[in-house]
Amino acid sequence: MPPQLSTPEDQATSRYLEVARGLADEIWARRVHAKDHSVTWFKPGRVEQERRSVRIDPFLYDGTSGIALAFAALSRVTDEVEYRDRSLQTIAPLRYRMAELVAVPERAARLRLGLGGGIGLGALIYSFLQLARLLEEPALASEAYTLLALLTEERIASDESLDILYGGAGAILAMVALHRAVPSAPDRAVAPLEIALACARHLATCRSPAGEHRAWKTFPLFPPLSGFSHGAAGICYSLLRLYGETGEAWLLDVAAEGLAFERSLYSMEQRNWRDLRTPERPRFESAWCTGAPGIALARLGTLDILDDDVVREEIHVGLETTERLPLTPLDHLCCGNMGRVEILFQASRCLRDTELRESAERLVSVVLDRAGASGFCWRFVQDRETFDPTFFTGAAGVAYSLLRLVAPDDLACLLLLE
Repeated sequence: MPPQLSTPEDQATSRYLEVARGLADEIWARRVHAKDHSVTWFKPGRVEQERRSVRIDPFLYDGTSGIALAFAALSRVTDEVEYRDRSLQTIAPLRYRMAELVAVPERAARLRLGLGGGIGLGALIYSFLQLARLLEEPALASEAYTLLALLTEERIASDESLDILYGGAGAILAMVALHRAVPSAPDRAVAPLEIALACARHLATCRSPAGEHRAWKTFPLFPPLSGFSHGAAGICYSLLRLYGETGEAWLLDVAAEGLAFERSLYSMEQRNWRDLRTPERPRFESAWCTGAPGIALARLGTLDILDDDVVREEIHVGLETTERLPLTPLDHLCCGNMGRVEILFQASRCLRDTELRESAERLVSVVLDRAGASGFCWRFVQDRETFDPTFFTGAAGVAYSLLRLVAPDDLACLLLLE
């Protein structure tokens, strides 16, 4: 008979580890083999794709990099070598392909590769860097540096997405992370902060009129937006993080105007920030990607740089709104319940607030109870009982967040690309 767990904390830890292992094992069981015998996965298609499964991409948000990070995190927390092996197998084809592209710059120049921290070159660099640390594989950090060669002036100048997920703001965060992890650039390598500043200058020149302010059009059909993933919160967060590394005063000025724009969208009645993707009617979202939870997280991420009464009140309002939200139909990180868990947990660490940690653990307990009641049929896709193996919209991210509750000092907050 196994030993009895002595405290509720022990029982919670055991449950988090059990579910994380189960999700990781389910992901691995659903792998398929490509023609070259490498492993890959399929994810649920979108409605416009008639709900067909589609092969995943290589990136962090919903691709092989994110899955590799979940396996690496489990290896780090449990010291179980099989998950380390799975992580390395998962990332191996991407390492090989990226090395080929770096070796043939003219071929790389023809590819449409964005800059983003979730989907783009920033995502690959950041993922390689995190994998290097979790797996204690220095070669991956060196390979992250080689990918800087693909962040050319032409790519930066052609960036139209601009945001955290697809654009230059995400690349800035990857550059800051690389600079912090490997401060001394290899011979002949461009310094990451030089690339980050080039991305920031592009962001500064690409602002559009937004009421009395200027902000960023991250989608052609929409005005400048609020929020973390595609809006001012995330872009200003990246600029402030870069300001913290460089001290370049103009970064602070650009971020200040972006924050002023976002503050103009705040509703005291809703205690949330308006989403302008439906200009004909008020719309308020509440997730990591859009709305109060992600905005609170962005402000938390730069408290060491920008800390005043206004910022503190925004954090308070954002977290209060996050706590009072009902359970959503989705459980994943981007738009679902586990993203809220991660934000409340990160806030508890930043603010040293045990009540916020308890709030995060109450929410995760409800999520696990609901999933367990349906045989752990996780709600990764709206109105569909379909398994999604990926990070921000699927099982890999849920597993990683559960592991963060167990070992937060070992695992970075990937929602912040810290």
